[in-house]
Amino acid sequence: MTSYEPGAVLDAISTNAPAVVVIGGLSILAMFVFFIEGARMGARDRVYPMALWMTALWWPHDGSYLLRFGDWFGGRYDHWFMQLFWFAIIVTFLAETVFAWQTMKFGRDELSPGRSQGEHRVRILGVLAAGVISWALLKGALDDDLYLLSFMGTLLWGAPSASALLGRRPDGRGQSLLEWICYSVMAVCYSIVSIFFFGGGFFHSWPYVGICVAACVWSFVVIADAR
Repeated sequence: MTSYEPGAVLDAISTNAPAVVVIGGLSILAMFVFFIEGARMGARDRVYPMALWMTALWWPHDGSYLLRFGDWFGGRYDHWFMQLFWFAIIVTFLAETVFAWQTMKFGRDELSPGRSQGEHRVRILGVLAAGVISWALLKGALDDDLYLLSFMGTLLWGAPSASALLGRRPDGRGQSLLEWICYSVMAVCYSIVSIFFFGGGFFHSWPYVGICVAACVWSFVVIADAR
């Protein structure tokens, strides 16, 4: 199956700008609440708020998008949509950096039992380094110049993270119902925008629609579990 053609997608986004801005803007607002609430809950309960494998993948994913500043501003994909996303990703990357710090500060008993705090920090830094390498390899294999598929992929990856933490901590430490409601809003809104307003083609294919449906359904399951 072929991927999308970046120029055609950006043209479709411009054509559907009102819907993309309104629905996509709601997704971004929900995203901000999700990430900030996660960091707040981690600080409140003194635990790491996101599964380590998720932080290790999300952090380099968003960081690499920020590093490609030149592509979005004056480069080959100089487009308002990519630029708005760049500013939004600053917030998520900072939150993920906080998640990594909280994992090093609060996660020793759960993730490195019997180890010293220093050994625990080194282990977490090693996981982050492995995440950077893994994302670089995955990004190189994906035909996804605009990160539109990988954004949906990160949404799908997040729900198993929540289920894992809720299973490990039945009392819900480090998470809140508001956080996962916003996650669901983010997944649903991005699914709607990408399927209906990115120009069809790849975004109407059954694998892509399937990823969207899976992410949305799993987000509903997480909300029910969090209750």
